Parts: sequence; structure tokens; C-alpha cells
Amino acid sequence: MARSLVAMRYHEPTPIQERTIPILRRGRDVLAQAQTGTGKTAGFGIPLIETIRVQERGVQAIVLVPTRELCLQVADELKRLGANAGVRVIAVYGGVGLGQQIEGLRRGARVVVGTPGRVEDLMQRGALKLGNVRFAVLDEADRMLDVGFLPAIERILQQTPSARQTALFSATIPAEVRGLAHRQMRDPITVEIDPQRATVDEIDQRFERVTEGDKLSALRAHLNDPACYLALVFRRTTYRVDRLTRDLSRHGYKVAALHGRRSQSQRERVLADLRSGKLQALVATDIAARGLDIVGLTHVFNYDLPDAPETYVHRIGRTGRAGQTGTAITFIAAEDEPAVRTLERYLADRREGFSARPRAPQRKYPATRASSPRGTTSSPAGRGRSRRHRARARNS
Repeated sequence: MARSLVAMRYHEPTPIQERTIPILRRGRDVLAQAQTGTGKTAGFGIPLIETIRVQERGVQAIVLVPTRELCLQVADELKRLGANAGVRVIAVYGGVGLGQQIEGLRRGARVVVGTPGRVEDLMQRGALKLGNVRFAVLDEADRMLDVGFLPAIERILQQTPSARQTALFSATIPAEVRGLAHRQMRDPITVEIDPQRATVDEIDQRFERVTEGDKLSALRAHLNDPACYLALVFRRTTYRVDRLTRDLSRHGYKVAALHGRRSQSQRERVLADLRSGKLQALVATDIAARGLDIVGLTHVFNYDLPDAPETYVHRIGRTGRAGQTGTAITFIAAEDEPAVRTLERYLADRREGFSARPRAPQRKYPATRASSPRGTTSSPAGRGRSRRHRARARNS
């Protein structure tokens, strides 16, 4: 492990690694709350690899994740951590054929990283057996529950030994996640990294009030700024993602779309273009962007407000990772005001120090000139939130 960490240029542990690794090494279960980009993969990956007995057959550890991108990312890091120990790691996810993944399991994988749907599929076909699992990880558990994976997670864990060690990592700990931990974990130790903060300090958060029809011009003005080197733009539906991608492409921007209707080969091509610098912006839905670790991402744009305040935290966490700085800009139209009030109350409840100080009057964006000056920002103000969001805020 020491040789692997040297090769990966790890020098000092991050706070989540410093607190979780000793606990997991002692064999205890861990319920950890930490934002994305804090190094949590190594936080569970180092003790996970150390538990593997290469001479013993069968899958000994399983990591469940919500998306294909996160699956590949986690599997890659575990492969590097286990390279000098001879630990075979395989990623299993949907959108591609089963044959190669089944063959990888037959060749003797000791660690499986997978999305719940594909893991269940392989189990039902008899290609994946979990009777020898001694270490289970639920990564980004809140997002897996948000997209309806709870029943699948419960069924998968039921096929593992009750004496296994379990680690659950989540950016937020709502009631559903606590319930899952209560049912599936043994006296877990809770680790919270800055639990009162909903976002990281390194992210410059701005809120710009524009009309719905002016959002495109506002976005183009930001994309024309040299400081906006690489951007991730969030929309709420696949249709809106495709429409905005077409609009930006017609104006000459190098942009691509990422959502659930993209095939795995299309998704991999988009991510390859991002890494090679061929794209300036990626327009995505929340689910498609989950787990993305985009090096050099300078800006996140909330073109549409998210369904829930917790999703806002996940969105802006795509930038400002691993101690880097980043900018998150949220466009607010008149019809967004109720959701803005909910978001403001959520951030205030989390003691984020959300600023409501007045700013300069807002400028109007021209409809055509992308080089027009930026609109000034304003923080959302107001009161009130839905009963559902009050409950989620209390439980988190």
C-alpha cells in the first residue's frame, strides 16, 4: 500500500481520510458525511484493499455507486491502490454488454464496484456471488436513494454475510439514509466533516436574477469570459439539455450534452472530449453528472434550479474540488422565487453564512450580443418552504 500511495503522489491525508481510515482499520462500521472532492474514495479504499486476501477465492468486497461514471472513477482508484498487492478490481454497470463483465468475474475479481441494477442482474444470472464479502461500501448513498435504488441495495446486502464490515458515505444524511444505516450497519461510528456547512468555502456562489428569455444571453456572456475555461451547465430534463446544447452549438460554442438517454459509448466519447480540451461546456442533468470528476472545471451554472436544496449542494460540488477554487452561478427567473426561498432557508439552516447583502442594480442582457457585460449578482431572499423540505432539512 505504501508503494501505491507513493506512485499516486499521496503525501498527507485529507480530513475524511484521517478520520475514517483508522476506524475502518479497526474493523468498525462507519457512517460518514463528506462532500464530493474530499478524498473519500481513498478514505474507504485504503482499508478495503488491506482487507483483501488475494490467496482466497471469490469476491471479498463490493462498492455500490449511483452512476456509471462514478463506478469507473472509483474502480480506477481502487485498481491503483491495489496494484502492488495484486488485487483484481472490476467495474460493473449498465449500458454495455454483460459478456466482458461476466468474464472479468470468472477470471477472479476480488473487488466489485458497481451500480445496483447491474449488480443485481449479474447476481440473478449466477455470475456474481457475494457469500464471501467481508467489506461493503455504499458511496454517495443519498443519491442512490434519490433515484430509487433503496430496494436493490437492501436485496444486495441481504446476500452478503451479516458479519461483514460496512461503510456508508454520503454528502447529506437525510432520514432515509439514517434508516438504511440502522438496518444494515452494526453500531456505526459517525464521522462528519464540517457538518454545518452545506457548501465548501472555496466556491464563489453567485445568484443572478434574469428573465427566463434572457438566460441564454446571460450564459453566453459568462462563457465568453476568458476566466470561464471549462463549465458544467445543469438543466432539469433531457429535453431541456438537448435544446440548450443545440442553441449554444448554433452560436459557435464547443459544447456537448450528457443525460440518461446517451449510450455508454456516447458518454465515454463526451468525457474523452472533455479531458482532451475539445469542449468548453458540458450541459447535463443531475443524474448524468453525478460522480463526474472533471479536472479544471472552473464554473458550474444552474440554468434551472434543482428540485431540492440538497441537489444544489451536489451540483456546485463539481467545482472547487480538492482545495481548488471555483465559481457557481445560479440564474433566477421570476417563477423560480418559491424555490429560491426554500434554498435560502436551507442554506441558512445549515449555517452557511449565506449573504443577503444588497448589490448593485442588475443590468439587462441584450438578446443577441454575447459580449455584453455581465449582470450583477444578488442573493435570494424571502421566507417559507414546503413541508417536505422542512422535514428533509430537520432530518439532515
